[in-house]
Amino acid sequence: MRHLIALLFPLALHAQHGLVPAPVEAVTGTDRCSLHCPWVLDAPGADTATVRIVEQELRTLLPRGGMACLLPLRITLERTSPDTLLPAEWYGLTVGANHIRVHAPTDAGLFRGTRTLVQLLEQHAPTGSIPFMRITDHPRFPWRGMHLDVVRHFWPVDFVKKYIDLLARYKMNSFHWHLTDDQGWRIEIKARPKLTEVGAWRKGSQVGPYSRLEYDSIPYGGFYTQDEIREVVAYAKARHINVVPEIEMPGHAMAALASYPHLGCTGGPYEVQRGWGVFDDVFCAGNDSVVQFLADVIAEVVELFPGPYIHIGGDECPKERWKTCAKCQQRMQDEGLSDEHELQSWLIQHIEKIIVLGYGRQIIGWDEIMEGGLAPTAAVMSWRGTEGGIAAARSGHDAVMSPGSHCYFDHYQGDPAQEPLAFGGHTPLQKVYAYEPIPAELEPDRHHHILGAQGNVWTEYILTTDHVEYMAVPRMLALAEVLWTPKEKRDEADFIRRLEDEFAQLDRLEVNASRSLYQVSVTPQQGDVPGRIDVHFRTGRTGMPMRYDHITEVLYPDAPDPRNDLEVRHGDVVDGALAIDRSCRIEAWAEGGPDGPMSRSRQAFRFNKATARPITLSVQPNERYNAGGAFTLVDGITAQVRRVNTEWLGWKEDVAITIDLGRVQDIAHIGIGALSEPHAWIHPPEHVTIMHSLDGANFLPFAAIERPKNAKGRTSYAGDRRVTARYVRLKVKGAGTIPEGFPGAGNPAWLFLDEVEVR
Repeated sequence: MRHLIALLFPLALHAQHGLVPAPVEAVTGTDRCSLHCPWVLDAPGADTATVRIVEQELRTLLPRGGMACLLPLRITLERTSPDTLLPAEWYGLTVGANHIRVHAPTDAGLFRGTRTLVQLLEQHAPTGSIPFMRITDHPRFPWRGMHLDVVRHFWPVDFVKKYIDLLARYKMNSFHWHLTDDQGWRIEIKARPKLTEVGAWRKGSQVGPYSRLEYDSIPYGGFYTQDEIREVVAYAKARHINVVPEIEMPGHAMAALASYPHLGCTGGPYEVQRGWGVFDDVFCAGNDSVVQFLADVIAEVVELFPGPYIHIGGDECPKERWKTCAKCQQRMQDEGLSDEHELQSWLIQHIEKIIVLGYGRQIIGWDEIMEGGLAPTAAVMSWRGTEGGIAAARSGHDAVMSPGSHCYFDHYQGDPAQEPLAFGGHTPLQKVYAYEPIPAELEPDRHHHILGAQGNVWTEYILTTDHVEYMAVPRMLALAEVLWTPKEKRDEADFIRRLEDEFAQLDRLEVNASRSLYQVSVTPQQGDVPGRIDVHFRTGRTGMPMRYDHITEVLYPDAPDPRNDLEVRHGDVVDGALAIDRSCRIEAWAEGGPDGPMSRSRQAFRFNKATARPITLSVQPNERYNAGGAFTLVDGITAQVRRVNTEWLGWKEDVAITIDLGRVQDIAHIGIGALSEPHAWIHPPEHVTIMHSLDGANFLPFAAIERPKNAKGRTSYAGDRRVTARYVRLKVKGAGTIPEGFPGAGNPAWLFLDEVEVR
């Protein structure tokens, strides 16, 4: 049989497979293997759990019986001899006459191969046959992970298993389980029973957008018993997925402090938090009872989770309480520590010794654990961009890349106006697929320290399991392919084609996958002449027909009764863009796709004297918040609070903005919008100085606007005065360092600006 396959494959073509993630190599022959024959499963050397899982799946996909055949369909799962020359998790799969064989030198590799087998059978079983083929495959990165926050909202064991099934389906191998935070403690610790008696329950929850600071009064909570934890860990182990528990320290500890108030610097009283954000009360680093408490927790955590890594959080730990705590200051003096950052490092290194020396495990934490000095054997999870991962790798530490820009799946994935409420940001499927985990600036001899990447699902704004699935899928699939498939073999258009086929399987599995991919994005760009905008339309599916309505307001000032009317132009998107030069509304939609016609995308453009005019900036925006560049400030779109990444530009320094209006003209109003969201470290400007000029060289004062009191959400900085000018300039002074009492105190504040308005 193997000789027959070898003869056929020289004539093979590259497989037009529907596999996600795409394999390293896949070729097909011209003949086909019948799936109508009765099947037998042969599994020499395969682990029992894999055999049990595959047998159940085969019963669903290939019901026993079928046509009368000379030979049965033999499906072989073969654990071959160990081979150190093959990459980790390598497997091979061949299909020939009456035979399908999956083989691998490791149990994990064999299980990954069975995931390919299942996808192939799902695709081909309805047709009754599968083409002869040969697949050789292995992952690009050893850490291919997804995270799930069960603190802000709590998910039952059955759903956690379903989530793990999705990871397994797409050959991911790490499940990061976020179990403790300010809003709840979700894991039973027998030595500290109040953690679940008190810490697992809160009096209510924050509802709606963060900026409203609104709360309900509905008690909320839950936790996993140790038996349930073991059940989930065993379920994941059977699917060769490592579970990484996260126990937050020293910050995000309010649920623990509410349970045991003596662990805080002030002694309380504390309560499990209803709202989201960062809180000043943290574990007291000068209190020996805290070290003993954490040792007690770790002792039970390592018994429940046999994997190599324990995640200790380490992020967003305010130091305000430590600065005024006698015990913390004494600890700093006794240990020769120069500041509170070194105090945090001291505590984390102490915990590291317990985990490494006491239990032979390794710690991993968010990139803030590098502040004050990185623990000797710690791995870093880089979330505040790529800098943390780069620094860790250069210092000889392993890193998992999880930047908020590409890997935070609590961000919007489509038009925020059409999406359920989310944290903010904008991370569409294509952006995830385009992500490259190895930073371009990292030296090649340090690439091996980049273990891989992870997608994160934080659940502040996610209230149901359906919503979890909507936010995670299909972005999880895009990240899975980034982490498994060789970089040179990735192809976005081909991935989307395969994803369209996969949607049917996700429906069969009752997964609420988002179809935001098929929304039409309405994107403005500078037109060919100043004052004109070219509106571009795009969907995630190349070639999908798109249509639009262009709606403008028509004024009749000379009519007996002055009135407005609407002029509507309909169009089909073919090539190029729609040019606009006045205020209007665009409605666009795609025809086709898995769900038929998609909902409409709507975008309003409001023109003023500055719209689409030449603009220069003294300082370019930060790369994390620079969608559209300087043109974003004059693109006719007034940014909304829910559209953080796509319509706001962000700086960490002051900026001057200059606009050429094209000709000398009368002006009565100049202004700019700013965003105030202190919980996200975004603070409104201290003040804005507005100037005007006839020649672009000599500027005269127009207005000076100080920061309004109690600024919340979108805030306008504007002045009114009648002048004649061609140029306007706005000098914006940011808030500088975040003051004490606010999340992120001591760090540079973000300055978010949008839409200059000149009338």
